[in-house]
Amino acid sequence: MSIILAGPNNKVVMAAPGRPMLAAPLPGTVPITVVTTSLTAVAGLTGWWDAGTAAGVLSPTGTPLTAFGATAGSVADKSGVGAALTVWHQATSGTTAPFATGHLNGLLGGLGRNMVVPPNLPRSGQQLPVMDPDQGLIGAAMALGSSAPWTVFLVWSRPNWRQSNPGSSTLLSIGGTAVLAADNSSGTGRLVLFPGTQQTVLSSALTRRHTHAAILRNTPGVGVDVWLDAARVATAAANPLAASLSAPLLFLHSGSGTGGAECWFHEAAVWGSALAAPGVAAVQSYQARWTRGPRKGIQIMVTGQSNAGNGLNDGAWHLLAQGVAWHLGALGYGVVGAYGSPPAATCIHGEGIYPVPALGLSGSFLTNNGADPSTWAFGSDGLAVQTWLQSNTAAADAADIAAILWPWSEDDCTRQYSEKATYEAAARRLLSLERGVLARSAASLPQVWWSAIPFSYGNNDAGVQMQREVVADMTADATQNVTVVLPQTSDSLPRSIGGAALVYDPATGLWSGGDPLHRDIPDNQRFGRLAAPLVARAILASGGGDTVSTIPAGVPAAGGPVVTHVYRQSSTSLIVTVLHDCGTDLIVPATQAAVGAGWAVMDGGSVASPGTIVAATACVRLNATQVTVTLAHGLVNGSAGCRLFYPYGAGTIGRGDAVTDNLSLVAMPAGWNIAADLGAGWSLNMPVHVPMAAASGVVLSDTP
Repeated sequence: MSIILAGPNNKVVMAAPGRPMLAAPLPGTVPITVVTTSLTAVAGLTGWWDAGTAAGVLSPTGTPLTAFGATAGSVADKSGVGAALTVWHQATSGTTAPFATGHLNGLLGGLGRNMVVPPNLPRSGQQLPVMDPDQGLIGAAMALGSSAPWTVFLVWSRPNWRQSNPGSSTLLSIGGTAVLAADNSSGTGRLVLFPGTQQTVLSSALTRRHTHAAILRNTPGVGVDVWLDAARVATAAANPLAASLSAPLLFLHSGSGTGGAECWFHEAAVWGSALAAPGVAAVQSYQARWTRGPRKGIQIMVTGQSNAGNGLNDGAWHLLAQGVAWHLGALGYGVVGAYGSPPAATCIHGEGIYPVPALGLSGSFLTNNGADPSTWAFGSDGLAVQTWLQSNTAAADAADIAAILWPWSEDDCTRQYSEKATYEAAARRLLSLERGVLARSAASLPQVWWSAIPFSYGNNDAGVQMQREVVADMTADATQNVTVVLPQTSDSLPRSIGGAALVYDPATGLWSGGDPLHRDIPDNQRFGRLAAPLVARAILASGGGDTVSTIPAGVPAAGGPVVTHVYRQSSTSLIVTVLHDCGTDLIVPATQAAVGAGWAVMDGGSVASPGTIVAATACVRLNATQVTVTLAHGLVNGSAGCRLFYPYGAGTIGRGDAVTDNLSLVAMPAGWNIAADLGAGWSLNMPVHVPMAAASGVVLSDTP
């Protein structure tokens, strides 16, 4: 191996005490990869700023951050010089601080400001994040003229095309001159050095979303050499800067009005010398900490009825997309869908997959032609979904669709249990047609569903259970690539509307009023947050991840504690055992949860032919994995003929009335605290639920 030397005295660069930094192997030696972990090893460093970790960012008052998700005033200088990069706006009124934001590139973060944070909704045509168009970073005066030797290193990410205008994004500028700029939607994908009459095109392959690292080296009398990621893309390019220019260097801003690049700042460094080949190699080794190249956006397509549409308007599914992007380390996110009616919409109120004959309810996502459901074609509702996808969704956004979300059950819960086979075949057909519109396979495009919400229309508990069984059946069929991401939805309340305002007491869990057929805004938004890690896992398993390749244990995978065993201690007392997802204890709130809300046993019979439903009157925590449930009266049938539900049919448990785990109190794996990054609303306990495989009830046991 060659030893790396630096400085005028050819001092040996040390990778660690007693270990010289090595470069290319000498002839006949075995190649050894040496990874540079610190830029201080590269001599001549005059500034180094790293926003990839929270500790590298300073608050507006100058103190280092302890976590992402906080406002920032500057990026600390790690070179030892002590010159921080400070937040800069061209407009004197532009004082809104950016945020240190995590999970932008694997577990590494960056600095920038998204101006539309879910549950707030973007305007039509906008994609999240919507970056501040007048925000950059500025350093102290630097001697970067054409007659001075210097090297600049920059890592940035662009999450979307620039949304304030389609003009280029200036990534570096000094003294009013753009040094490095990237084309946006109006260009041809170029990265340009010194745009203008003496420009050099470094690349014509920049994608809409990307992360790149650039090294610019000026050698007086020679010109500028540039490396983009690992490739040399310019040699001795003309340098039009003044010979002795000394001015502050602007990062991600042109210096003019709304001249922000609308990119995330990750990292930068400056050397007061033209780095020799070993120094450039060391920087390139170091930049491998970043995943560079084209990046993904995460779009969630939503189809369903009014509750799906309400969730869309409530920002619930944008919260879901935000959480999924965070879990996958993706740059952009959004929702593909619209709440309306034919000829173009994806969420259409009061419409089943096909008509509900028993109640005369309409539904035309599919046309029931009387033949096998596998032959059914789109009806007017299905064609409206197709039109929205093909005519109202940009091709790039359609290509980013990573999952199909069906927050769907309503009208379909009113069917007779005897329709189960037909309904399941129709659901499979509709899913196949939706994937077909997008030219996607089941393996590459997961569908994510919820367990049926309480829907009391028609008073058909067996129909609700039938719908849950269909979801369970499709989930069990690996060829369908279906995942239940909200296995418990009954821990929610009726929607508060003007004519039927919800009155709710969180201390007792009691409520009155509201529209019982629709879920309330806080519950929809909580659903979006609860589902995010499970949706992310489904996408990752289908090859749709970005910079995160593995979601660790300790991040929810089952949607909360799962009932695994029900011991019939007596005819009125049951001991329910759960398997924890990521929590470590059970919480029985002192609300309606304590009086057994939701717990019920079917005494004899089956979902197809229900027996007597016996409600609970009490629920008490027994230990970290068990609760004792007391029934209103004794069971008559043997345990093998009794089934536990939580809840049964259209029963509503209520917000704050469910037994949960203690996830919000459990330490998350390092780098995986979503509440710290995205806000306290993401700190959630997860509700207990029966496994979808036991949608027909958990059979009681006489064995503890």
